[in-house]
Amino acid sequence: MYSEIELCVYSISLAVNLICGIMLWMRRKEVSDYSRTYLSLIALLSAVGLVVSIAGIIFGYRFFRSWSLLDPMKSLGGLPIITLFLSYALEVLRPRQLRGYILLLLWLPSVIVALPLLAGVQFQELYTWSDLWNHLLEWDVLFRLLSTVFLFIFSILLLFIPYNWRRSSADYRWVRRFTFLSQIITLLYFGHVFTNLPIFMSLHILWGTFVVFYFYYFERHIRVLPPPRNESNQPESELELEPPTIVTNMAEVDEETYDFWPMICQVMDEWEAWRNPNTTVETVSTAVGTNRIYVARCIKEHTGLTFNDYMNEKRINYMAAQLRLNPLQDHKHLYFDVGFRSRHTAYRNFVKFVGSSPTDFIASLS
Repeated sequence: MYSEIELCVYSISLAVNLICGIMLWMRRKEVSDYSRTYLSLIALLSAVGLVVSIAGIIFGYRFFRSWSLLDPMKSLGGLPIITLFLSYALEVLRPRQLRGYILLLLWLPSVIVALPLLAGVQFQELYTWSDLWNHLLEWDVLFRLLSTVFLFIFSILLLFIPYNWRRSSADYRWVRRFTFLSQIITLLYFGHVFTNLPIFMSLHILWGTFVVFYFYYFERHIRVLPPPRNESNQPESELELEPPTIVTNMAEVDEETYDFWPMICQVMDEWEAWRNPNTTVETVSTAVGTNRIYVARCIKEHTGLTFNDYMNEKRINYMAAQLRLNPLQDHKHLYFDVGFRSRHTAYRNFVKFVGSSPTDFIASLS
């Protein structure tokens, strides 16, 4: 009975991964980095694994021993897959920076864990949790445990990798979302290799397929691509993520009555903090030297807008002004320049503050 459920799950996942992988591969050159190449390889390799699993179910042959805990192929084979998945995210964060020693360091753990398998080393077979405990200090068991720990480390690595928002089409929200999705994959993978319950394997495959489809949709419909740039002309000052702090000595003022508007205008207008997709009311309040409540209240009093609407209005006003100067330019590149990282969000705010879609607005100019 369960083999029939497995066959259904694997077949659906195979179709989704195959379609997403082929479509991304065909459109990989629409982006200036290798992100779609990595993502398509993940989908296509997953499809190959699913074909093997489906063939095993149909012909009654299990490639992985279902009774073995921490099976070497499963416990060591997960690290290259999550490394490839992380490579996709790094390409989004730091376009074309994944090369040389950085690429070597990223793939070194995968190479190390693959060497014993390629050398034909015999691993201690573990049938129960008691076996795992009794052989815990043996090198091959520790080796497999460490490889699973690396999965967890790799899945949270993005939270600590700095990136230049002027060149990347990601923001902090995307990084957190990617990390969360990766963590769920890792937890389901742990459940599978440590229990060998079929339900964990099915959930792991279904969730992995959902993640592939989600990022396929992200690539095709949500992601705002950076305009082509000559990287050699990018000054190092663009690495700065936050405006410098202009904090006033708050001990000398009454924050309840003090007007922070001139300093907010300096942060927004002179330093153009609204261009940074990671700018929040917290980052502005830190620069000004007060808390988020006073900043939000001050903006509301002077503009009648919430902080987010104030930011988005400045972005859309800049977009509209640039389109009036040159209606022939690609408005999707302007999405990126003004700090949007989602086509849906950019389009919705353009309609909200201009009253028409970007296409209709450009048509009205001509």
